[in-house]
Amino acid sequence: MNRVRAFIAVDVSNKNGIENLQQELLQSTKWSPREVKPVEKQNFHFTLIFLSTVDLDTIDKIKAKLLELQFKSIKVTYTGLGGFPSSDFARVIWIGVDEKGGKDLVSLAELVISKMAEMGFKSKPFTPHMTIFRIKRKHLKLNTIISKYNHKTFGSDVISNIHLKKSHLTPAGSVYHDVFTVYAI
Repeated sequence: MNRVRAFIAVDVSNKNGIENLQQELLQSTKWSPREVKPVEKQNFHFTLIFLSTVDLDTIDKIKAKLLELQFKSIKVTYTGLGGFPSSDFARVIWIGVDEKGGKDLVSLAELVISKMAEMGFKSKPFTPHMTIFRIKRKHLKLNTIISKYNHKTFGSDVISNIHLKKSHLTPAGSVYHDVFTVYAI
């Protein structure tokens, strides 16, 4: 196979608070496994840019561009919930971050996106969010849940690595593997 699905992301190291939130939501909403699928804690991450399917020879060029990055660690506090494409028609449920951490993540994403743009990759503007559930059937209305959790925090974290990841789709869900990592200065 000469092509891989790839994206650039930052991982979460403090996973317990997010996993506890998932369990709390499942218990309080009574969502069934047929309705929602929690993201497994080993897959918690913020996607900075999705690269789509890339040739293996392009991976080395991406690594070289990532090595040009210089960035400092970012402290984030996990807070608030949301849904994509909207809270009235959610197919994905996500958790956000505090304002300062969000601004820092946006700056980091813009830096990464600009490096990838030099290679011809295009991206939508980055919005700091981490998917914690995928909706399997229909859609969910989240307005009540979002308002209940709007100002709650679910732990904090320090983001200090950027990962080039490959994604393999399986019937049980996506499996991610780190291909390359760049560390904060």
